[in-house]
Amino acid sequence: MTEEPLRPNPDKRLEKVSRQPRGKLKTFFAACAGVGKTYAMLQEAQHLQSQGMDVLVGVVETHGHRETAAKRSDTRSLSEKWRVQLCGCAVAVLLCTVISFIASQWLVAFDAANLVMIYLAGVVIVALFYGRWPSVLATIINVISFDLFFIAPRGSLAVFDAQYLLTFGVMLTVGLVIGNLTAGVRYQARIARYREQRTRHLYEVSKALADNRTPQDIATTSIQFINNTFQARCQVLLPDNHGVLSALSSQDPPTNWDEAIARWSFDKGQPAGAGTHTLPGVSYQILPLRTPEKIFGLLIIAPDNLRQLMLPEQQRLLETITLLIATTLDRLFLTASEEQSRLSSEREQLRNSLLAALSHDLRTPLTVLFGQAEILTLDLTREGSRHAPQANEIRQYVLNTTRLVNNLLDMARIQSGGFSLHREWLTLEEVVGSALKMLEPGLGGRHIALTLPDPLMLINVDGPLFERVLINLLENAVKYAGSQGETGLRATSMADKLDLEIWDNGPGLPPGKEQLIFDKFTRGNKESAIPGVGLGLAICQAIVGVHGGHIYAVNRPEGGASFHVVLPLTPSPELPEMSEII
Repeated sequence: MTEEPLRPNPDKRLEKVSRQPRGKLKTFFAACAGVGKTYAMLQEAQHLQSQGMDVLVGVVETHGHRETAAKRSDTRSLSEKWRVQLCGCAVAVLLCTVISFIASQWLVAFDAANLVMIYLAGVVIVALFYGRWPSVLATIINVISFDLFFIAPRGSLAVFDAQYLLTFGVMLTVGLVIGNLTAGVRYQARIARYREQRTRHLYEVSKALADNRTPQDIATTSIQFINNTFQARCQVLLPDNHGVLSALSSQDPPTNWDEAIARWSFDKGQPAGAGTHTLPGVSYQILPLRTPEKIFGLLIIAPDNLRQLMLPEQQRLLETITLLIATTLDRLFLTASEEQSRLSSEREQLRNSLLAALSHDLRTPLTVLFGQAEILTLDLTREGSRHAPQANEIRQYVLNTTRLVNNLLDMARIQSGGFSLHREWLTLEEVVGSALKMLEPGLGGRHIALTLPDPLMLINVDGPLFERVLINLLENAVKYAGSQGETGLRATSMADKLDLEIWDNGPGLPPGKEQLIFDKFTRGNKESAIPGVGLGLAICQAIVGVHGGHIYAVNRPEGGASFHVVLPLTPSPELPEMSEII
């Protein structure tokens, strides 16, 4: 893409208007034609709207009439403005003198009305190039010159024929009106060029930002554009991973900006500095790069001429650029988040597929191996063989591996959405007893303390699934408590919920990981001799969640860990009377 270079000081172009009369006349007549076309187009649009139609008016720019860099604000000093006005007055006097000399020497035979038209043309030329006040002076000099050289008695301001007084009045009025109108059209044409230039610049910067793929590219493009457009030094600040605002560009900072002001602007999402309500005395302005959802960073701008930045149109242009930068950063953030989510989803899907395939392939041989190990253990025990303990240990490890495979299958079912409940009314004692019965071979004769205030309490759960929760929690407590540790299960019934606590007096949980241990493949101690892959607690959390409850873990004050399973209680069904059963 080839772009027009942005000139650093476009004001010099307007100072050369007197050297480009053809270009100015062309611009004047083009502006007049444009006003007429616009008026006709608006009339047609109003007519269509009166008929209930929606009208969209657009502006199409042709390449042949595109202006290059134009003046963005009048930053001239007072002496320079007076110099331009005095130059215009001198040109007005000179032009009126030339018109009077030519008319008195070669146009004597022309009617007075035709000479008036020549003088009015001079007023239009002066107003076109030098503005309103030189055109007023040209009008007055034209009236005086016309009276001196072409109205009897010549060489005197006296008028014998009273009808010429009306001519002088009309000539003065028409000259003033034409001069003002011409100056107004000149001003409107200049404003139109400014707006066209700003629109083109916004298009260019939006197109350049759309091609950026990193925050550094966005900062470089933004700084280059703002430096050329506002004749200002700027810097883009973005927070790092620790929340510290840092510059993305290696260019020199615009000024010694205060970090406290920048931090306040970033935290509050409000502009600060020159032209704002917060610390307006500083020589720079801080603008937050924000969208309705998030604040991405700050834009610090320090113009060479602060007055140029304070103009309303310049402020609107700067706000639009700031919004474009924030929107581009938001696009990058959303793109990165979408890519990360997609990668996480694909990784999770691959992991679940591998877990499911591995679990199904291991389940059958483990079942056969467990059966053979149990038969071998019973035979050796009956024969009184000294190899019976080794066979029993093989059986126990096969049983532990089978439970691990079952956990893998359950996790694969949970992730694939094939997890459904089959609730039934069971007594608390029945559920706890079934879990202890299945866990008994792995306890090694260790005792688990039970505290059940109402063993016959009815709970509405999926029996096999909830037994898996108790088995995983009790097995976890037994493993981490050690061979000499104590474990227990305590039930507490409240008005609308049941709290099951599984506790131990082991080493407890690592500080700060009370909730992290419920994530998949997360263990309390990564390097540990205790076997496991970190799936048991994740499965417990998923099963309790589908039952409408929640699970959490804390460290006990007397030492060890405590896992709480909180289930909502629903009114139990009423049992029929014995007489009704009989």
